Amino acid sequence: MSFFFLISLASLLTWLAFRLRGRRLGLRDSMRWGMALGFLFTGVDHFVNGATRYVPMLPPVLAEQALFWVYLTGVAELLGAVGLLVPVRVFERLGLPNLQRQAGIWLAVMLACVVVANINVALQGQTVLGLEFGAWYFWIRPLFQPVFVLWALYCVGVRPRPAKLRPY
Repeated sequence: MSFFFLISLASLLTWLAFRLRGRRLGLRDSMRWGMALGFLFTGVDHFVNGATRYVPMLPPVLAEQALFWVYLTGVAELLGAVGLLVPVRVFERLGLPNLQRQAGIWLAVMLACVVVANINVALQGQTVLGLEFGAWYFWIRPLFQPVFVLWALYCVGVRPRPAKLRPY
């Protein structure tokens, strides 16, 4: 939930900053900026607080390589954030595909994978350093993961196509 507030606030502040500069920013672009800024923050945090905040969240089966997984997800978050922020026209000029879209898709995949850590914290009754909100928070937190996955996909223009209606 704290990540939800972070990316929502970042989206709103980005929208306001663009508006003050006389530019209009649409909902998708505001959400893309919010998600990117949120992942820049949490990606850096994986390296600053990896051992104290993120390693204890991982299930015992990953304990032996816990710091590796924390750093790997931190790198993924940082690369995804940069991918979301680089304008599509830059990729086009370089002859690359729309890596902004790819960044959103791969961030969604990563978010689907890391829900394991959130569920583990809830099941173990743990708290997370810096997120001492009580046990209720850690039971609600995994329920927000689909919201983040959909946010990542929506902000880069990936959405399910409507089913074709068949004439009867």
